[in-house]
Amino acid sequence: MRGDGQASKDAGRRISIVDVAAAAGVSRQTVSNVLNGHDSYYSEATFERVTAAMRSLGYQPSRAAQTMRSRRTMQIGYHIFGEQLETMQGFTLHFLQALVKAAAEVDNQVLVFTHHRDDPLGVFKDLVARRTVDAVVLSESRVDDERARFLADSGLPFACFGRLAPDLPQQWVDVDNVAGVQPIVDLLVAEGHERLAYLGLGGDEYWKVERLEGFTAGLARHGLRVPKASVYRGTDAGIRGRARRLLTGKNPPSAIVTGSDSVGAVVVNVAHSLGLKVGSDVAVTGFDGGSLGLVTEPTLTCARIPVERISRELVARCLRQVEGGPNDDVGLLVPTEVVRGGSA
Repeated sequence: MRGDGQASKDAGRRISIVDVAAAAGVSRQTVSNVLNGHDSYYSEATFERVTAAMRSLGYQPSRAAQTMRSRRTMQIGYHIFGEQLETMQGFTLHFLQALVKAAAEVDNQVLVFTHHRDDPLGVFKDLVARRTVDAVVLSESRVDDERARFLADSGLPFACFGRLAPDLPQQWVDVDNVAGVQPIVDLLVAEGHERLAYLGLGGDEYWKVERLEGFTAGLARHGLRVPKASVYRGTDAGIRGRARRLLTGKNPPSAIVTGSDSVGAVVVNVAHSLGLKVGSDVAVTGFDGGSLGLVTEPTLTCARIPVERISRELVARCLRQVEGGPNDDVGLLVPTEVVRGGSA
């Protein structure tokens, strides 16, 4: 018989996985398999025996307990490209912060992961095989996205920040880029600007093309046209050079609309280097509304992407599929909002 001192010590001891294994008559590894949802390693009867032992002993492994009861990890994966990790763009960080918060509001966590350069889908195959996450959020997507196709074929729930091809599940949320730029043009014209220019990053991604379309449509609405040289899409270096040439030309634009806050920040820096006062000598606008536009001097006037609303919708779409299986959700376009800074 143990003495009172030992009994008292045991009474205050935290119940462990070893205690659960002993009570259930199984190995410690079996209990671990149950906790981690590895159901190929145990029978339903074993699952019931282990969970009964946990209830009897009052074993509470916090998140692991939730995983065990629901057969879920309570984690949503977020795939990020290596290039994003290397630069950690202001908007990427802004969106990630909003996604983590949205998941936490419904008692989930976000697992951020990237992929190997030589096997982009390898990490997704591993996620499916190991059941590491309940669902995946994608961003920086192509319309015909190979990641979305793999996830759709594998049956792992997902939602995408960005539009998807019609033959893929329409689990996407996006902003109306064309409509987002037009109010910016309206604002500038209302302020008396008639000599406008547009600078944006090159590439065939639809959102880059649409933002220029929004600029063109905004001009047409006011009966305005701009010289061909006043519209440019290209590299960072090309944008910097074009901005300098525009602002030092004979008839410089009084306002430069840009396709992103990062491009807007470049234009602000070029204007400063030329001794111009942004907001009075030249107006500059962005598109994103992330942290980058808040650190320029002055802060950027921009079309703000509502990442908080988008993140909540993406998480909700993921969880609806986790809980109820595939559904007939359709893609959702959300409006941007104009945020006034000192740059225009």
